[in-house]
Amino acid sequence: MFALVACGGSRDRARGDLVDQLVEGGLPDEIAECVVEAFFDARDDDELREFFARDDLTDAEREEFARLGEACVPGT
Repeated sequence: MFALVACGGSRDRARGDLVDQLVEGGLPDEIAECVVEAFFDARDDDELREFFARDDLTDAEREEFARLGEACVPGT
């Protein structure tokens, strides 16, 4: 599991912070970038603020991250 950062100034900063957390958690850079890009593309700013305001992922978010991770692996 990774700690969620506060959604500070911009989507780009929050996006970068989340990528960094996924990489620190063991994902390769390009997979983490792919996962976060898809996650952010599916949400507006209000949804992202709500996401970053919580301390933990919901079960649905855990499943989504797992699904996105699988979809981002080359050759799958």
